Amino acid sequence: MRNDKSIVEEYIYNQIKSAILTGKIPRKMQLNEEQLAEAFEVSRTPIRSVLKKLAYEKIVKSIPFKGSFVNLPEKKEIEETFHLRTLLETDAIKYACQNSSKEELDALEEFTKQEEQSYKDNKYDEGIQMTANFHHGLVCLTQNKVVEEINLDLINRSTIYLAYHDEDRESPSCPQDHREILQAIRDKNQPEAIRLCLLHFENIKTHLGLTNQAEIDDFSSIFKPMKTSN
Repeated sequence: MRNDKSIVEEYIYNQIKSAILTGKIPRKMQLNEEQLAEAFEVSRTPIRSVLKKLAYEKIVKSIPFKGSFVNLPEKKEIEETFHLRTLLETDAIKYACQNSSKEELDALEEFTKQEEQSYKDNKYDEGIQMTANFHHGLVCLTQNKVVEEINLDLINRSTIYLAYHDEDRESPSCPQDHREILQAIRDKNQPEAIRLCLLHFENIKTHLGLTNQAEIDDFSSIFKPMKTSN
């Protein structure tokens, strides 16, 4: 049975990660442990644990003597990240066209349905997570654990960048793009699936830009303590 400590940490983790993936935390604002502890009405211990977990996932960057911040890559780094993601996913498509089962492709299609519904419900953080799940699931079809690990790191980098720079939030085309890629894979049409994948990444990059962001004074405007039932 899970203890109260793990439940509180999971709540804080989900709240901070969601705030990052929706761009609510200003890019250069320090994730100050004391201020976060005050906002969540907890000690600094669970905050420190959550920030370590987010740093391990490359969502937060810990800078010695300065503190923790959103790990937002520079433009050049994200271009290199998308380039490498393209190489991994086109290779995964080649494998999928030859070896994937109907059940595996059905599971990927389920991600696109959840993704589309999340965007319709204006739950951008959930939608972008489903988008990440689709892309990572595609690469996982290769059954190469090293590639999976590298790909997850790349996805975390680009997901954060999208959260702060995506100009296509209102009507993202990702779910439809993903279904078209899947259909080409089902048809074992490797050239078409790769073409659609490359086009998909180009479409994403064309909607990246610097967006204006509201400043905040403290975290109490974003986070609330977890409600407990007595």
